[in-house]
Amino acid sequence: MIFLRCSASLLKQLGGETAPDAPPTSRLGDWDARLVATRPKHLVLCTNERTLLCVVVPFAPAKELRARFAVAAEPLIRLIPASQEILAEEIAALSDIQLGRAVNRSVRSSMTHFGYAVEAWFAHGGPLDLEDLGLWLCDTPCFPLKTDWPWLEAELVVTGSVVPGRRPLKHHDHVI
Repeated sequence: MIFLRCSASLLKQLGGETAPDAPPTSRLGDWDARLVATRPKHLVLCTNERTLLCVVVPFAPAKELRARFAVAAEPLIRLIPASQEILAEEIAALSDIQLGRAVNRSVRSSMTHFGYAVEAWFAHGGPLDLEDLGLWLCDTPCFPLKTDWPWLEAELVVTGSVVPGRRPLKHHDHVI
């Protein structure tokens, strides 16, 4: 089980109901989510609390947000260089997603900056491919992290170490 910890405005639009807090059952842990108002449609930016990996999904229909998040997060998790057993455990945790309130101010601050990056992506003609957008955000250096990069932090959190000399993913299909 993991929590999708929503901003107050997103939680209100989702109906406001939250599950009682419980520890996550995955190594990656909980994810925070916030609404990003873009054109042509509103998006939800989901950011992992421990690694700052990002997934972007459409907001509508709101009732299916958890399912859309799980579908979008799975291929991202599969890119983490870890054993198939560990990745299977992480993906299995996506089958039980509860809603909660966002409480980690450091993650919320990072998400504000990611939100600006999402706006810049579309302002500079970025494609509406949300998977590409999420991968691009995962290549953003984040100095609150030990490794400075979400991809490397994910490897550290999931496996306990980073292979020496490993570089971030460097998703270059779209550079602003």
